[in-house]
Amino acid sequence: MLRVKMHNAIFDGEPTGRGQYRQYMSNALDKAYEAVIDGMAIRRASEKFCVPFSTLHDRISGKVSVDCVTTGREPLLSLEEEKLLVDHIDVMANFGYGYSRAEVTAIATDLAIHLGKRSKDDPPLSMQWFYGFVKRWPDLRVKKPRSLDLQRAKATSEETITHYFDELGSILKKYRLEDSPQRIYNVDEKGLVENHVPPSIVSSQQVPTAVVAPRSSTTTVIGCGNASGNAIPPFFVFKGQRMREELLSGCTPGSTGTVTETGWSNTEVFQHYLQSHFKKHAVAASEEFPLLVLYDGHKSHISIPLITWARENNIVLFVLPAHTSHVLQPMDVGCFGPFSKVYNNLRHKSMRENASSSIDKHSICELACKAYNLSLTTSNLQSSFRKCGIYPFDKSTTTKINFAPSTVFKQASKSNGENDDGDQTSSLTDVTTFFQDKEDVLSKKAVPTKKRNVLSAVVGGKPITESSILDKIVSHQAKTYVPKRKSQPPKTSKPISKKKKCTQASPRPSTSKAANNSPVSINDSDLLDWSSDSDREADNEVCCVCSKREPQAIGNCYSELYTSWAQCTHPTCQHWVHLRYCTSVRVVRRNSEFWCPCHNEKEE
Repeated sequence: MLRVKMHNAIFDGEPTGRGQYRQYMSNALDKAYEAVIDGMAIRRASEKFCVPFSTLHDRISGKVSVDCVTTGREPLLSLEEEKLLVDHIDVMANFGYGYSRAEVTAIATDLAIHLGKRSKDDPPLSMQWFYGFVKRWPDLRVKKPRSLDLQRAKATSEETITHYFDELGSILKKYRLEDSPQRIYNVDEKGLVENHVPPSIVSSQQVPTAVVAPRSSTTTVIGCGNASGNAIPPFFVFKGQRMREELLSGCTPGSTGTVTETGWSNTEVFQHYLQSHFKKHAVAASEEFPLLVLYDGHKSHISIPLITWARENNIVLFVLPAHTSHVLQPMDVGCFGPFSKVYNNLRHKSMRENASSSIDKHSICELACKAYNLSLTTSNLQSSFRKCGIYPFDKSTTTKINFAPSTVFKQASKSNGENDDGDQTSSLTDVTTFFQDKEDVLSKKAVPTKKRNVLSAVVGGKPITESSILDKIVSHQAKTYVPKRKSQPPKTSKPISKKKKCTQASPRPSTSKAANNSPVSINDSDLLDWSSDSDREADNEVCCVCSKREPQAIGNCYSELYTSWAQCTHPTCQHWVHLRYCTSVRVVRRNSEFWCPCHNEKEE
């Protein structure tokens, strides 16, 4: 009978008889402790601040530390030591090299051994210590970090971002765009595939499964919107040889597309997009009211014909600094993230609704258009431009960007600095030294690298339609231009049938021809150690040393198949010689100088 009553009491919401642990706030205990220190009686302070008399008495007598707010034994590390551990964890996470739960526990174990509070023979601290540590420091959380590419970590420096905002501010002021959000656009590309990433589902299974489409080719969608919140219809780039109407089935009005061999955009496609699609849907540009278009510095976005067209049509093209689109490009910051999630959800729903039928390979455009309209909304576009500091123009946006990862690649000072407090105890000094040794990896001198002469260094963070920048682009392309050589596939030797004569041999690629003076880059393919009879001027050409077609050292009928030839580059000679047999030279590099032995000169 008693058991039934207790069961009913629990479900009726009545108290079970066990009171709540520690029915007072920690700040109340601090106030009561301070009141007693100032002269108030312990009993009176206990009643005034609603703190148990025994609890307050133990703190006053020194039996229990005033900082202790839990039962049980004291923590292994003191409050000051744990504070230094928390600071170290925050520093490493801020630089992008944070610790996992197991690593934090291992560091705490090493710290306890370093301070002499544990021996090396003792077992390491367990997860139970970690959970207690997190309870004592509630600001710590176990979180999934956002991946940051190494190139982006290097490029997102304070100097680069500050210079970008200076350039952008001058352009906005020059063309009177500070109060014209409808004339500020951002263009970006996003790759889509049919095998989507399934969203989280509700299930009682331990590891549920989700059916997805098989691997497919990539389809690129080019999106664009302005700072006032107006989005331009999407433009699709499909993989294929010719454009078909069914590829755009179910698309929204105004959407269009084209095809490429890979499904990715290129210079021609991007120029076609701006000239036909963008110009058709964007605000009309004039000499008095030009348009500003911001996009990343991919090589397909930068070409002299495109810049010339933009200048003629009063469009200012502004290239973002390299590898900084994750913090400076509005489409990446606030639009394409929701776009990917919505597209995956729609693809997952489509797979469920068509579970018993075949997959429609042309549905990608319809689903992408729905996701595009749901993600590139007015509020999302406006907040994206505002977060990137473009409109309203705000240089203080740089204070919200984490520049710490970029300082690792320079000889930067430690984030928390050296502690020169002379009042520190020897124990805390040991702890500080312990963590400084671990943070030294962040302040090592960066390995010097050769500065590359790339186009992104010329156009990154600059308006490429300005005359000064255009001149630099033309100069850079003139310096780095290398004429393309017609690459001919090597002629492979075919096995000779025994029924044929021994003199028949398959043609082979040439080694060196002095007449070919076109510039080539030296690589493994230029190390040639044999030549073809077709490169010789006549079929009856013989070696200038042995005066024979085949070397004397080889007498079998397959000698020509394995004989290497080279032609003398002397202008009055140009004889042919057997390499390896009639000269000590075994390999001749293409376009290199070679003198045959008949000149009694030094062979090269």
